[in-house]
Amino acid sequence: MSRRIAVIAAVILCLVLVVSVVVLSELCANPVISGAEDVPEELQDAIQSQATGLYSSRLPLVPVWISVEGMEEGRVFYTIHYFPFGRVGMSYHPDDGYNMEKTLTRLQ
Repeated sequence: MSRRIAVIAAVILCLVLVVSVVVLSELCANPVISGAEDVPEELQDAIQSQATGLYSSRLPLVPVWISVEGMEEGRVFYTIHYFPFGRVGMSYHPDDGYNMEKTLTRLQ
């Protein structure tokens, strides 16, 4: 009886891990953008395409959420929030490209 419970627990743990990996991979490919109501669609697409994927191969952080702080003279300022921790302040302008405004910091 206890062996059966151990097998069931192992199967449940494996299912939870598989679901977690699937959810993280989906977030990695499509991070959620918030606060972008006043940002044109082409700028939102540029921000999302830049933020997809892992932070780096040495530091495998997954982008989960992008919060747009605002626009100033055609430049969009936003923060990329990573799982399991960290955030990067960025900006984008169609003529200048991407700028890192604030390097990777831990979540407080």
